Amino acid sequence: MSAPGRSEALGPGARSAEGSPVSAPGRSEALSPGARSAEGSPVITALLFAAAVLAAQSAVAQELQRCEGPDGKVSYAQGPCPDGTRAVRSLPPVEPPSSADKKAAQQRAQQDVRNAAALDRARKAEEERQAREQAQAQAKLAKQEAHCGRLQSRLDAARKELAEAPAKNRAEVQRRVKRAEQLFVEDCGPLKP
Repeated sequence: MSAPGRSEALGPGARSAEGSPVSAPGRSEALSPGARSAEGSPVITALLFAAAVLAAQSAVAQELQRCEGPDGKVSYAQGPCPDGTRAVRSLPPVEPPSSADKKAAQQRAQQDVRNAAALDRARKAEEERQAREQAQAQAKLAKQEAHCGRLQSRLDAARKELAEAPAKNRAEVQRRVKRAEQLFVEDCGPLKP
């Protein structure tokens, strides 16, 4: 460090041998409180840490008060009840969950996610199966309707042929009409009038 009285300028953040900030002679700038380096006193750091820990513990360890106003309105407060209300009941402080409880809760949550995913997969598989079955049923119905339509056309053609058939071929054509009716009834149900 420069000795006092030297005319050369010192840079910002310069410190004396004792660790206090120094500035160059004739310079009016001062170090702002936040401009200190990270080399703070270990005692101050430890005190700040201890104060933060105690504040966190006292916030967690305070009892919760159930307060009731004269009109019966219920409120809750950490610490004493607000003015105009009276303490009805004190709830003991809640201890934070242990690391084992946290781990068990995380494992339950992960298992719940896995179970939900499995249920979702099963639901999707069931929906796909039902959709396939419905498509197959519709295809089967369409095929049956087409088949019955062909049988109805055959029957109609056989009846028309019977109406126009000469007497000598009538027995053969009647036999074909009976066979067409029989096939229609077997595959498609009762004859339509």
